[in-house]
Amino acid sequence: MKSNVYIIQYDRYILILYMILMVIGLYMQLNISSIRANMSFFYRQFIWFGLSIFSLWFAFKVVNLQKVRKFSLLFIIFTIILLISVLIFGESVKGAVRSISIWKINIQPSLIARIVLIIYFAHILDKRQTLIDNSNPKSFIKNFNALIVIPLILFLLILIEKHFSLLIISGLTLISLLFLAKIKYSTIFLIIGILFIMGILVIKLGPTYRSERMKIYSKYSLLNKNKNEGTKYKVTGDYQVKESLISLSSGKLFGVTPKKGTGKHYFLPEAKTDYIFSIIGEEFGFIGSLIVLAIYCYLFARSIISSNVKEGLFLKLAGFGLGMNIFFNAMVNIGVSMAALPSTGVTLPFISYGGTSLVVNSFSIGLLLNISAKRQKI
Repeated sequence: MKSNVYIIQYDRYILILYMILMVIGLYMQLNISSIRANMSFFYRQFIWFGLSIFSLWFAFKVVNLQKVRKFSLLFIIFTIILLISVLIFGESVKGAVRSISIWKINIQPSLIARIVLIIYFAHILDKRQTLIDNSNPKSFIKNFNALIVIPLILFLLILIEKHFSLLIISGLTLISLLFLAKIKYSTIFLIIGILFIMGILVIKLGPTYRSERMKIYSKYSLLNKNKNEGTKYKVTGDYQVKESLISLSSGKLFGVTPKKGTGKHYFLPEAKTDYIFSIIGEEFGFIGSLIVLAIYCYLFARSIISSNVKEGLFLKLAGFGLGMNIFFNAMVNIGVSMAALPSTGVTLPFISYGGTSLVVNSFSIGLLLNISAKRQKI
């Protein structure tokens, strides 16, 4: 007689927090679209909402992570092919080539690469767990060379696509996995040092818009207000940052309410994507912004709690990495809105407009639910 395996328990808090963020996202898209030229963005987001729910269900109910991990290298190769396809067939948007149209659906492979790399790192670190105790720089290059070569290939392709901010988020996530796996600190800090130098070179020697963003950040930085009082940088790309700070400061404690919000009236062109948190801050104030921030923090905490109780390094690392990826993404977007970080073009997970981002992040949540699940044979 064939026995069936059923999920008898999972972390419902993760699902509830996810649904709250999704509902907030739908409301904010409706709120912004309703006063602009048409409602097409909201309708599209609603369709992506439905596809994202299916994505979550598939990752939660159908995917078998222990079987999928065996094909992680194939997923890496497939992702590389997609990234190369973007460079060949993708269309340039605001100077960057990040997406490819498949059956009239725009897909950003760089977002997929983040999840694939997390699963791949978790798989390799678990598979070679016995070698971790001897993971000094020389031994790491010998025994974990796949964790050097594969990310470099993917990161190089993403860098050519001009998606530098995504590299920073993905890099921080993968380095966090090395810490959690207890790779020698000497190796980790050497990697951090090399990446830091490479990052500086990319900013200094790369396209001028990156150094321009750093000048804007220095001018408006939340962390350097006193230092930069009176400075006069001749920059022309600081409009979004100024309007973002105006929107946030206008909200005060409880916000001006959606009826009186002005940022969405084209004062913030990227209101539905990069600077949607500024609209939340303006219309719902410090309290509303704090609630949204708290939801992301608690979602990250639940991902750590649910994955930490699992047996085996693979599930621990995968759960932590998936949760960290979403959390870093949210913190970078919020930091940009507050001028605590340079402008990056990173959207707010589950709330900003964007199809690929919504589906991929929902898939991540589905995997987190999958990892948290307890199963029983019946």
